[in-house]
Amino acid sequence: MKKFKIVLIIFLLPISFSMYYLTSEKYGLSSYFDKKRILDEIHSDNKNILKEIETYKKKIELLKKNVPDNDLLSEKAFEMLGVTDKDNLVVNLDNL
Repeated sequence: MKKFKIVLIIFLLPISFSMYYLTSEKYGLSSYFDKKRILDEIHSDNKNILKEIETYKKKIELLKKNVPDNDLLSEKAFEMLGVTDKDNLVVNLDNL
């Protein structure tokens, strides 16, 4: 009977320990999936930020040339100063 109790404890202890950590909120599977979801969101945000950086780099390259791009200059003038040419039509999509 004593051997049976020792064998039972030897086999039951690791199983109960592993079941506890699989089902706990802090270390379990639900925590793993939450952290995986957060990591995926961070990766998607990182991709969006990298795309924005590339667009800004392209715009900077257009402005660095000896002859800057007139369309980009007029766009920036409207964004910063609110000034456009007399014949331009401006549609503000932010207030729709």
